[in-house]
Amino acid sequence: MTDGAVPDNWFFRDGAPAGGPLVILDLDGVISNATHRQHFLRGDRKNWRGFFTNAGLDPPYDTGLALAASIGDDHAVAILTARPHYVADMTRAWLATNEVRHDLLILRPRHGRGSGGPSADFKRHEIHRLRAAGFEVALAIDDDERIIEMYRSEHIFALYTHSGYYER
Repeated sequence: MTDGAVPDNWFFRDGAPAGGPLVILDLDGVISNATHRQHFLRGDRKNWRGFFTNAGLDPPYDTGLALAASIGDDHAVAILTARPHYVADMTRAWLATNEVRHDLLILRPRHGRGSGGPSADFKRHEIHRLRAAGFEVALAIDDDERIIEMYRSEHIFALYTHSGYYER
């Protein structure tokens, strides 16, 4: 950050990269297979807490692991997920257990801007903070077409991967 403060919803794996080229990957539907949790989101009353607290049981997508591993060392990798702050420890443990290549994990914060509302708004806010911290987003990959549209509106090259979670 320009004032040196690291946001409390940012978790660096091995110390903070000093800005530079960055690739953003979504987690659920790109790296982790959340199919077994989709039943929490059916019906009129969505059980978001149940959905997120069961994320530790997700199997990884082999293609997602390979994708993260294939990004060159000349780019930092940020996992930008709309998962809430209260699953930070579980998410970090899942990433370590599955040996997911990443330098930075960004979750929704406890309070303030980005803690609620649409995922696209949260992720746009985080892009602005990444840019302010000196990162140049070279590529973003997500399974939600609304997020892809947002990335493109921010002039970020974005690739869509189909998870089946967001059928229109």
